[in-house]
Order: sequence, then structure tokens, then C-alpha cells
Amino acid sequence: LTQVKGIQPHVASLKNSSSLGHLCGATILSQTSALTAAHCVTKDVDQYLLQLNNYCSHGDVPPKADVLQIIKHPLYNPITRAHDVAVLRIALNLSDVTWLSRSLLPTYTFGLSGECTIYGYGYKEVDSGATSERLSAGTLRIVSLDECTATLGPYAAPRHDSGMMCAVGEGVDACQGDSGGPLFCSGSIQAVSSHGISCAVPGLPAVYTSIGPHLQWIRELIQND
Repeated sequence: LTQVKGIQPHVASLKNSSSLGHLCGATILSQTSALTAAHCVTKDVDQYLLQLNNYCSHGDVPPKADVLQIIKHPLYNPITRAHDVAVLRIALNLSDVTWLSRSLLPTYTFGLSGECTIYGYGYKEVDSGATSERLSAGTLRIVSLDECTATLGPYAAPRHDSGMMCAVGEGVDACQGDSGGPLFCSGSIQAVSSHGISCAVPGLPAVYTSIGPHLQWIRELIQND
């Protein structure tokens, strides 16, 4: 992934609240809600906080948001990773929220195809074991579930009823630490990074939670925001 500064301030780092170690990506949807992968938030709510590393603040310390509640999708399966999405209720410690005025959620999800952009704070090198404080981005291409199954095999590829999708890049991929981060297509968040076999293996797709099948659930949870 290529580093991008100041773009997409919505993309936050989900951190361990005591060690401040980076765990996953997340997307700030509003002052009171954020989106991440369900497998990223398995512990008690007080174990997490969000840090807005890509928000251009004048101070040295990036703004943070407290995580107040974790709501995993009711059909989330930790074994198959089906429906791997969670809404976080948050308290954003920031006075300037004008940048949150536009909704990131898609108005349509049918016929999703073409190129999209993944954002994350994950490993730069697969073997380094080091995540990044700086946001990175890469271009991916959506692939059909049939193509995904042909490449990954029936056990690794998502099932048609799992609410998941696949995308692949040319030497670009989500990696450890990128989970929970968003896949943007035409300015809207269309997927959340979930899992893959490795990182940036040529032609090998990674699996994402598709927003479309979960859009109604997300909208109902954040409708009062």
C-alpha cells in the first residue's frame, strides 16, 4: 500500500486502550458511530479506542474516540468469518466535525465492479511484524465469487450467502493490521477488509465484508446519529 496523508480522515486506527498498540482499521461514520470487522473486537469494550491518525490536527497528538459499545452483526460466524462486520458506538473528542457531514454509506450496491481503493495501517512488509501510524492506500479490482472460489478454493472463498466479497490487486493487498479498514468505490464505503491467505501474492484475492447485504442493519443502528 502507498502512504496517503490528509486523505480520508475517516479511516482510524483501532487500538488497544492500555498498550496503544494498533489492532485493526475502522471507519468513522459519524460523531457517534464507526465501522470495523467483527473479528477485530472480541474483548470488552473498555479494551479499545480509536485514533484518527489521518486527521490533520495542529497538535502533535491525533484526536481519539472512546468506544462505548460494540455491536457485531447477528449472523457473524467467527469460524467461517461470514458477516464479519461490527458497528461501534463512539464518543469523538473533537470540536470540528464538519468533515463528517457527508455520508460514506453507499446509496446503491448493485452491480458493484471495477476499481476500488483499500485503506489501512497494516504491515508494510509481510515479515516485518510492524504496523504503520501512517495511512496507506492501494487500488484493487472487485472479482466475482465464482472467480474467487476458482482461485482460493471452496474452503477459503466466501459462500454466496455469507455477505462477503473478493477483491484483488497487482502486488497490492490488505495485510495483517489492515482488517476492519474500508474499501472505497466511487467515494462510498462498499466493503470492510476481513481476511486473506497471505499478502500481495500476485493474482490471489482477499476477502472483504460487503456493505450491501448489511446496509439496512447498519442504517438502522446509526439512523439517530
